[in-house]
Amino acid sequence: MKVSIIIPTYNSALTLERSIESALNQDFPKDEFEVIVINDGSTDNTLEILKKYGEKIRVINQANQGALRASNNGFRAALGEYVIKLDSDDKFEKDILKEMALVLDKNPGIDFVYCDYYETKTNGETFLVSCCANIFNTIGIGIMFRKQKFQEQGFFNAKTMFAEYDLLLKTQDIWKGYCIEKPLFYYLRRGESITGKQGWIEKAILQLKELYPKDIAKIEKIRPY
Repeated sequence: MKVSIIIPTYNSALTLERSIESALNQDFPKDEFEVIVINDGSTDNTLEILKKYGEKIRVINQANQGALRASNNGFRAALGEYVIKLDSDDKFEKDILKEMALVLDKNPGIDFVYCDYYETKTNGETFLVSCCANIFNTIGIGIMFRKQKFQEQGFFNAKTMFAEYDLLLKTQDIWKGYCIEKPLFYYLRRGESITGKQGWIEKAILQLKELYPKDIAKIEKIRPY
């Protein structure tokens, strides 16, 4: 297995099918990637939606543990050499696996691949977010890791609030990333999401500054939410 797509979900029945379809409809050999959905104790009709896909996807049902622990459980279960996360309200372009896996296949010294993306607000406004000039414009989804390297770091640190930026800061001197200057996924920016709460954002940034006091200048480059 070359790639595992990890989709954590909690009560996202309204958007889950779109995410799963974008994962399944990749321009990539069907026998070389898998889609793992971690149902994190959903109480809506998520289970009914997942049953429709049968053996096209792998499903892990668990009691609610939160998005980070759900993601990590998916990474641990992954059979792929490479792993990538997709949230259940976002979607991939059809060539994200092909383009990212090719970079890792051809460059053994590269540990992870990231890219530009489209951000869509709930009012329908969509714009391009560029990451190649600033890696801290990335978000937790749409980054392809070598599973072994990611596993050595314990995957995402579930004790941190901004786990994706914690990981980038923790590995900045030991990992090498590669940016594809092309938007390869869509990120739905919802006002009701946790990153829509300014108090939470401020607390998350403060936590990073306390953990990495020598990297405050880099932390201040984190994309606005």
